[in-house]
Amino acid sequence: MFYVTRAALEQIENLARQGFPYEICGFLGGSATGVGQEVRVARNIALSREVEYNINPEETLATLLDFERRGFKITAVYHSHPRYPARPSGVDLKLADLPDACYLITSVNEAPEGGLSCLTRAWNIKRGKASPVELIVKE
Repeated sequence: MFYVTRAALEQIENLARQGFPYEICGFLGGSATGVGQEVRVARNIALSREVEYNINPEETLATLLDFERRGFKITAVYHSHPRYPARPSGVDLKLADLPDACYLITSVNEAPEGGLSCLTRAWNIKRGKASPVELIVKE
């Protein structure tokens, strides 16, 4: 199970809508209990931002150190999939390098009634293998 605050999940989904049709990415910080509560936006440095994301390792380290200084940890890495399901791609499996973090993927699609709809799923990714994790939203 992975716990996330409603405010943090809504912020990630709003960022995914704003970034559409490109993949957005970042980190979710939380307490030692693991509840994701603070969204930290990262810059997507991938060459093909429409279909992949990549975060500069220096930005990852800076986020990790800032969270640790404040008694937090990186509880999740998030990114969006424009027009693609909320499941890890082959590139996602290769890039997942934080084994203690959950991976949140937000699928963003054009809604039939207009606007953009989002669906977020949680994944555990270790050594190139992904398994779904129950996503629990806390108030």
